[in-house]
Amino acid sequence: MIPGFRVLQRQRRVSGELVEQFRTLPVANVSDSMHRMSAAGPRLAMMHRDGQLAGPALTVKTRPGDNLMLHKAIDMAEPGDVIVVDAGGDLTNSLMGELMLA
Repeated sequence: MIPGFRVLQRQRRVSGELVEQFRTLPVANVSDSMHRMSAAGPRLAMMHRDGQLAGPALTVKTRPGDNLMLHKAIDMAEPGDVIVVDAGGDLTNSLMGELMLA
């Protein structure tokens, strides 16, 4: 294992029924009800096509410009998962391109 990298296995998964209940709720209402403790903020950018997006989050934290752990998350993701990446807010490097999105 490379020092500094940790991959945690998922301990539990959100049920499909709960995802469906949240699918129709406005994101702002969900954030407000959680006292904005887990909101990602206005710089969160979606990479999916138009439409709604709801599902269990598979989270990635990496250093700016390094997409190694994003590749690992793509390998670990299950159908319906939403990959959420925190790369330190750097906007000068892209972590994901069209090939990875496909």
